[in-house]
Amino acid sequence: MIELAVTIGIVLSLFFIEAFGMAAGGIIVPGYIALQLGNPDRLIGTFLIAFATFLVLKVIGRYTFLFGCRQMVISLLIGTIFAILSHHLLFFNTTKSTVELSAVGWVVPGLIANWSAKQGVVKTLAMLIIISVLVRLLVIIIFNGNTIPNIY
Repeated sequence: MIELAVTIGIVLSLFFIEAFGMAAGGIIVPGYIALQLGNPDRLIGTFLIAFATFLVLKVIGRYTFLFGCRQMVISLLIGTIFAILSHHLLFFNTTKSTVELSAVGWVVPGLIANWSAKQGVVKTLAMLIIISVLVRLLVIIIFNGNTIPNIY
């Protein structure tokens, strides 16, 4: 299931990059986000961590030259550190359930932050939402509406 969602996400991401010239926060990101559309707390956590990574990139960018590979490596490193911390720190137990604001994966927030720095937050999030919903829809169609398990 994970492989199918990521593969469909890659194909749709490539199509949208060629058709519209905008990326969805990394070529593998829509597949992983599509599998988490049933977990709003994980999505909120992922986007919060990606935004925090984006802000740190902007601050670091004031003091050093960040572009190309250097920007990618720094965003992945910061995103990974924040994602690891979120897996250990962002759990909240309520009376009815547990809220988990941790990130989806370790690399996903850094990729979203990197592309947000390159092409803008609104464009990146818009493409990510559109492609992730399409991936989820196609996976549901392929599996005849059966329940899609969440990763992690």
